[in-house]
Amino acid sequence: MFDQLATIHQRPLPFSVYTADLLWTEPYLAKQMLQYHLNQDTDLASRPLPRIDDLVGWIDETFSLDGKAVCDLGCGPGLYAQRFAARGARVSGVDFSVHSIAHARKAANQAGLAIAYEVDDYLQGSLPGEQDLITLIYCDLCALSPEQRATLYAKIRAVLKPGGHFLFDVSAPAAYQARSEGCEFGFRTMNGFWAEGDYYSFQNTFKYDADMLVLDQFTIIEPQRTWQVFNWIQSFEKKALAAELAEHGFEVVSMHDDLGGTGGKDGAVETYGVVARIKA
Repeated sequence: MFDQLATIHQRPLPFSVYTADLLWTEPYLAKQMLQYHLNQDTDLASRPLPRIDDLVGWIDETFSLDGKAVCDLGCGPGLYAQRFAARGARVSGVDFSVHSIAHARKAANQAGLAIAYEVDDYLQGSLPGEQDLITLIYCDLCALSPEQRATLYAKIRAVLKPGGHFLFDVSAPAAYQARSEGCEFGFRTMNGFWAEGDYYSFQNTFKYDADMLVLDQFTIIEPQRTWQVFNWIQSFEKKALAAELAEHGFEVVSMHDDLGGTGGKDGAVETYGVVARIKA
């Protein structure tokens, strides 16, 4: 037992294990994640709808969506994509959750909106071509390793039209500073999020100061199996992120503190948005 516990509490190397797809493709977890997306009492998976409406309004004012080709990466249940389409954009959405895309397609049909949704991993599959705007919203970039980000940047460069833009948001240094290392243990934690039956779980939080990286490592112990989920989130200094984008062929057009109104305690800016384009 001691050796098993020691293994659970061992600090992994940064980005050494990637399990993001498990949350969205394992049927029970995918249903749970969809509920979190749609639940207005929590912002764990998405912003509240009033903030989404405000952000989409700003995006429309900034990029004039009517008639534009817009691709929303990691679109989930289509909370942004549907609003883009309602403002006249020609929208495509990419997500590897079958459950979320099914919900998005149903919602689009009910609203009479033509949105091209695809079930795919945007790191692996091809992206829709000839885009005026590509969005990656709610800090999805922060969950990717440097190598994965390089792959994504190349894919986006390949499909952006001349003059097109890449809009995304990331975790700010204040968000990293607000986190603490620790361990929590419990029975059927998170209201039974991890499994339909009984389970125990550990949540280990590790911080990596050199990379401004946080890992929430979940170890789920069921009667017949023990498994883990690794949730990485990296925060970025603005200058460092601008340099990374430049290294991969982009230039920053603008940065916007607290894009979408997700400020932290005491008014700290915990996220910021970035508008980038391909370097001339």
